[in-house]
Amino acid sequence: MFIQYNQQMNSFMSFLKHHNSCFSAFLIVLCACSTEDQGVFEPPPESPLIMLTPTEYNNTVQDLLGFSNAANNWPAPDEVGSSAQSSWPWFFPEEAGVQGFEGLSNGQTPSPYQIEQLYKAAAHFARFAIHSPLFYTCDNTESLSEGDLYACGRTSIEQFAIRAWRRPLTSDEQLRIRTFWEDNISEGSFEDAIQISAAAILQSPQFLYRSELGALAQPGQSILLNDWELASKLSYFLWDSMPDEQLFAAAARNELHTQRQLEFHARRMLQDDRARSAIVHFHKQWLGATDLSKVSPARSVYGPLYYDISAEPEFSSIDGTPEDFEWPNILIPLRASMDIETDLFIERTIFDGNGSFSDLLSDNHGYFSKTTRPLYGEDTEQLSDNPLSVTTSTGERLALYPAAFPKDQRAGLLTLPSTLALLSHPVHPAPILRGTFVLKQLACQNLGTPPPGAESEAPPDSIDAQSTNRERTEAVTSAASCASCHDNINPPGFAFEHYDAIGGWRDEDNGLPVDSSGTMTLPDGTQLSFTNAVELSRQLAQSSRVRDCYTLKWTSYATGISIDWNDTSIVPIQNAFRQNDNIQDLLVTIAGSSVFRYRAEDL
Repeated sequence: MFIQYNQQMNSFMSFLKHHNSCFSAFLIVLCACSTEDQGVFEPPPESPLIMLTPTEYNNTVQDLLGFSNAANNWPAPDEVGSSAQSSWPWFFPEEAGVQGFEGLSNGQTPSPYQIEQLYKAAAHFARFAIHSPLFYTCDNTESLSEGDLYACGRTSIEQFAIRAWRRPLTSDEQLRIRTFWEDNISEGSFEDAIQISAAAILQSPQFLYRSELGALAQPGQSILLNDWELASKLSYFLWDSMPDEQLFAAAARNELHTQRQLEFHARRMLQDDRARSAIVHFHKQWLGATDLSKVSPARSVYGPLYYDISAEPEFSSIDGTPEDFEWPNILIPLRASMDIETDLFIERTIFDGNGSFSDLLSDNHGYFSKTTRPLYGEDTEQLSDNPLSVTTSTGERLALYPAAFPKDQRAGLLTLPSTLALLSHPVHPAPILRGTFVLKQLACQNLGTPPPGAESEAPPDSIDAQSTNRERTEAVTSAASCASCHDNINPPGFAFEHYDAIGGWRDEDNGLPVDSSGTMTLPDGTQLSFTNAVELSRQLAQSSRVRDCYTLKWTSYATGISIDWNDTSIVPIQNAFRQNDNIQDLLVTIAGSSVFRYRAEDL
């Protein structure tokens, strides 16, 4: 018989009350450390308290419970008594983020709604514990005596906590978990006790946060993180999930804190499919391409690529207004194909190709579907008649064909339709958005805040324009008050004028030849002259400033700290990447670096 809901909540909240009070004390200790740091090496002095991101949370419960990353491989919600619509994943609100990235400590401010969702998610996933192939520490639970079954439940909950908290339990934690288990088992059924205990563990700060305190050091010295902390830091860096058994075993042997040890495991982990997903995820955040539902091209302009928009609509809305249902049915696979083409390009370039940053910004190979085929031009070469069949997020199958695109039209990430479409308006491309993206995301240039009213001065996004997109943009940004910024923003934006608002190639704009030439100055003073986006992309790939910026973003992402451009702690990593732009080698270098393994004394 199930125990009453309020009894469950009382037990649950009692456990959380203790752990949250411990957590508050932990924060007080954390903030009371000495501010002196006289060591030779100075890691960024920020609080190493990082919350699991929505992606990390879902990946972690998947690995913790031992189910695959497909919802249909989990028990159905009604089979475990959950009222959720889907077994997995849980849909959390997005983090505020920093420059498009989740997982940075200064971009994590939990809202009341997020806290509510964390509670609901914990209660939901706890119901799967007794069905998990990894949960029990004993075999054949059905044949155990009541005493042996209860003992098995206790040891299983303790082992669950060790894996969930990603480290051994302290004696105090073990005692409290054991007491909590005994209270629950005395008040309800075995299944109820498992569920409440597991939910409490999943709601605890020890599960939701990664703390990086390290061991005590002499005053003035940087502090080396302990092996368990580094196991988690490495796994969330390269896998977006909890450590595997090899990392746990290395931490238990105290063999996961030197540069060589971290680099060894980093190379091992990069061979796992989880690394592919995690590294694609980083680049999607870098590009701002995590949500392609924002792509909403105008039907009147781009609909004719796919069907006769002048035909009478087949259906009408409830109020009798004609309504075209064909265009939404085009946009759904268009967005899905753009998204998957981006994933495949990143993954294949980094893991199956040369793996270089140069190729990431210059390679002309990729994939297309029948929906994106019109965007790439007639000179695109289909490399195989055997498509790659991929399931979209909505469950449809999509066929993607490997292709070689014209070398004078496509060059890496910056010329992918997804990147270009996200930096466009419904009718016309947006050179200001595209130029700003290049300067901020690739060159790490701080452009400040646009002056009040700047957006209202942008060229109208109208199909009735009488000039080229470039001419209209130049006209509204030529004033002296605008030129100080736009003299540098506009040129890299104009480089992409050969691509329309959905990333399709065009030679003309409004009946006139496209002019995509220009000269831009990087923050380090380097001047880049180009005739189109292909030339610009190839020059950016070779730029020391751009490689340093890419390294900075990866190191910030790996550490969870927004590292300042002038921070000298990452200079050795940047210097190495200038000489060797292999991306996997960069990640290994970051994993073994001092900035990854140490924290500053001043917290």
